[in-house]
Parts: sequence; C-alpha cells; structure tokens
Amino acid sequence: MNAVVPTAELAALVYGEDGVAPDDPAEAFHEASRLHPRIAPGRLPALLALGRSSDLQQTVARSSRTFAHRPTLRLPRGSLPELSLADALQLRRSSLAAERRPLVLPSLAAVLETAYAATPRPTEGLRRPVPSGGALYPLELYVLALAVDGCDAGVLHYNPFSHGLEQLRALDEAAARDAIVDGGLVDRAAAVLVVTAMFWRSRFKYGLRGYRFALLEAGHVVQNVMLAAAALGLPGLPVGGFYDRRLDGLVGADGLDEACVYAVALGGDP
Repeated sequence: MNAVVPTAELAALVYGEDGVAPDDPAEAFHEASRLHPRIAPGRLPALLALGRSSDLQQTVARSSRTFAHRPTLRLPRGSLPELSLADALQLRRSSLAAERRPLVLPSLAAVLETAYAATPRPTEGLRRPVPSGGALYPLELYVLALAVDGCDAGVLHYNPFSHGLEQLRALDEAAARDAIVDGGLVDRAAAVLVVTAMFWRSRFKYGLRGYRFALLEAGHVVQNVMLAAAALGLPGLPVGGFYDRRLDGLVGADGLDEACVYAVALGGDP
C-alpha cells in the first residue's frame, strides 16, 4: 500500500525548494488575527458602546452602499420555487452550461433575495439570510449582466433594502473576460455575481478578526446563491480565480476599503 504524503510536505511544489518563507503573509495574518484572553477584553468597551447606542445600532443595521441617484430596476419578490432543503442540497452542483442561455429577471431576483436581501424581523430589526459577525453585514453584491431578459447588459449593484438593481455603467464584456483567470466562463454565463467586502464595517468592532468574519460571510452568501440556483435549475459555478484589480475596477471597488472576495458565474434558465 502506498503511503499517504501529508499535504504540508508538498509545499515545495508551490513555494520552491526553500518552502514557506519565515515571514509568510498568510501565517503572519493568521497569527495577527488570533484571539487571546489578554487581548479580547480590551475590545469590550467598544462592544458595550455598540450595544447601548440605539443610533449606532441603527447605522450599522442600514450599512450598505446605495446608489439612489442611479436608475433602479425593481425586482419581484418571492420568486423562489418551493423545494425542501434536503432536495436543494442534493441538487447543488458547481457547473456551468455548455453555452450561454438567457436568464430571466425573476430567477435573478430569487437568487439575490435568497443571498442577501434585508428583511425586518419582529424583535431584531433588519436582518439578512446569512450569519454575520455582530450583524454588521460587510458585503456588497454586484451583477455583471451579460444576458438577462428585461435588463440591459451592464454593471449593476444590488440594493438589499429596496430589493432592486441600481444600474451603474455599461459592461465591456471583453474586460469581464479579462478579469477572470478562466475567461471562457464569461462566454457561457448569463450573469456573473460579484461579492465585495467593505472590511471596515467589521474591523471597527473586531479588528483584524473582522477580516476573517467578512470572508466567512462571503462563503455563506455564495452557498445561498448555489442553493437558490439549484432550486431554480440554474447552472452555477463559484469563482475564486480572478484578477483582483481588474474585477475591482469593473465594479468600482477601490481594492482597499472595498475589494472583491468571491464571484459566481450563473447560467441561464433551462
């Protein structure tokens, strides 16, 4: 029987014969964002202030970029078909159609609503359908619309409060293709959903730990996207291979306070 080689011993394939450098950025960040009993209590005053301030709580609950001055496409609600969670989990696949097919607006609306729509809860105020550290919701959703019926091709921002798509600018499809490592995915997608993180929404409360929380939340959002796509019969492919500065530029993120962290290529309706 062949012995199993521990993955850590394969680091030389990526980092060269010298292996991981002593000042490896990933290790340095993980260490810097650890919690220790002597550190966490120092943040307690900020946490208590947030809990006592109704104004601050309201500001945090409404945290999202909005482009009210831009034309907005109102989306229908309740477009997700009834399907058990067990069935949706069984159907979930990472895949993309062999060729581009149009995506109807109600299907896109259902995906966005399931992913990150803000809805009021009787005792909690506005909440989204994902776990969020401190309910700070640091993420933004953008749509690169390529073949969406009822929507011109372009770059759009999802407003989670009004459940609408704010039209930002025209989309250069060649630029979208150049922003993805496997640019051929764009040729087969009806839309590319881009998730960005506004890191300081979490970091003002949690410090470097807030960066971890933002990335975790992006994973929750994309899982919702994929389950909604499964329920609708849409091909969906999570994408982590993108050129950061190019994709940031497409959606208008500065790459520092706001940066792209995830994307999903959505196929059209069956």
